[in-house]
Amino acid sequence: MLRCSEADEAPRAGSAPFSPLRIRILRLAAMGLARVIDGAAWVGARLPSWLAHGLAVVGGNIQWALRPKRRRDLAANLCHAVGAPPADPAVKRTVRRVMINESHAAADLLWAIGRPREFLDTVVYENWHYVDAAAGEGRGLILAGTHLGGWEVATAIPGEKVPVPTNVIVADNWIAWAIEHVRSSVGLRIMYRQAAALRSVRRLQAGEAVLLLGDNSEFAGHTHRVRFLDSEMQMAAGVGALARLAGSPIISFTILPIGPRRWRATMDPPIEPPDPEAGRDGEQAVLQQLADRWSEAIRSNPEHWAMAAPLDWVDPSTEHESRRGQPG
Repeated sequence: MLRCSEADEAPRAGSAPFSPLRIRILRLAAMGLARVIDGAAWVGARLPSWLAHGLAVVGGNIQWALRPKRRRDLAANLCHAVGAPPADPAVKRTVRRVMINESHAAADLLWAIGRPREFLDTVVYENWHYVDAAAGEGRGLILAGTHLGGWEVATAIPGEKVPVPTNVIVADNWIAWAIEHVRSSVGLRIMYRQAAALRSVRRLQAGEAVLLLGDNSEFAGHTHRVRFLDSEMQMAAGVGALARLAGSPIISFTILPIGPRRWRATMDPPIEPPDPEAGRDGEQAVLQQLADRWSEAIRSNPEHWAMAAPLDWVDPSTEHESRRGQPG
């Protein structure tokens, strides 16, 4: 969530009041996971592609078999991309493909961490002139993506291709702490989302870039209702609010695989920020433009949309019943 806070950016255990002992345990766990990531990256970068991705297929199928809750969570969102009920065979097939593709992306992530130069040299870059032009205006730049494809695999790209310092808003948990050193090593500046709002605005006003994923409203401070995929949902307002407060353009993007260890990074034309006086209506209009773009990208690639967090979908039937019960 984006909150107006100037709290220290050091890792904290979310916004809940954790005991010092629990925080120490989480920090130790993060340090251990960081070593595991480094070791796995060392191995993964040295495996031949055919073996790494063969193991990914096995791992994805095992994950699919052993994680029924994740299957249900994915189906609850993917059904809106596929246009069928969660129990429909087409949705179930898509869920399985998503979990296998997650494993493919994890294999490429380890390779990209271990051999970042090779990864950057194999990426196909499309429409990055939009980034160069927007950054050159000096108004800051918001890079807004979704949980589609390889958002983690592409960690090294901003430091290479974005001509201004790039700040990334991430979750504040032990897993994010564990991979922080990877993000920092490729030039990303980390901002934990519980303390990111004012800091993001100031860095945008200084001409820097802020990168975030906008399709998760689970911890949103406030939301806007937008059309999304085959329904409507209450979407986190953070992207629109940042654009309005900082006066920065928004560029949506997709990072999608085109083969083993081959990725395409595509940028969309910039969306102008709403007028500072437009308030919630201006934010909602901008967010709807983003939701339309994201819907198109996800519908075209549902097997790569790994959004398992609960989204705030609007149920028309429930809403109709609620309205009908209200006094006239």
